[in-house]
Amino acid sequence: MSADVLWARHGENVANLTRTLSYRVFDGDLTDVGRRQARELGERLAVRAAGPVRLLACSPLRRARQTADIVGQRLGLPVAMELDDLREVNVGELDGRSDDQAWEIYTAVLAAWRAGDTRARFPDGENRDELCARLLRALTEVARSAAAGHPPVLADSAAAGHPPVLADSAVPAGSPVPADSAAAERSLVVAHGANLRAALPCLAGEPDPGADLPTGGVAALQVHPGGFPVVRLVSWPGAAPG
Repeated sequence: MSADVLWARHGENVANLTRTLSYRVFDGDLTDVGRRQARELGERLAVRAAGPVRLLACSPLRRARQTADIVGQRLGLPVAMELDDLREVNVGELDGRSDDQAWEIYTAVLAAWRAGDTRARFPDGENRDELCARLLRALTEVARSAAAGHPPVLADSAAAGHPPVLADSAVPAGSPVPADSAAAERSLVVAHGANLRAALPCLAGEPDPGADLPTGGVAALQVHPGGFPVVRLVSWPGAAPG
């Protein structure tokens, strides 16, 4: 059975403002804007026509967990899974840095990946093959857990506190959440933008989408978690179907 997985990028956090590379060393909180983006994401998910989210998973980084907690409160869902494999790109020695040299190295490695050098590596960090492998593990675990029977938790707004290999084309912040798939299980992953964008060519057979997933934005995936897991990209903000 396939599983719909909505992949949401966390709301704006301190690292976005300071341009700090953040895999493990630096772990900033959401800003006020980021908290607003998380609330808006929860609202969009609460009114989407495709049915309830059955499982909520997130990266262990603070910005993702804080976003997931805010969204989960609106949906009446606890965070069921916090997966280390969902962390942002492992930039190794660049972690916690915000200087121009660090960003030059970061940009060069990503450019090498886009050019097909999947084994180009961040200093003491990961290459693209390793990134793809861990994201595929995480998505497969989410899809299998949803299929195993995590029931949807439907909550009244007031009671809730109201206050991997194929592809096609998610929504910018403020837009409706994708509701086009007929897959039986729907899950929400709250994680990061750079890791998914960089992994798309090997994870879902898609070229680089040409734009980052915005903070609070959502991409839609379909995951087939069988013996040979397959991931299909359904939508990405601003991307045309492939």
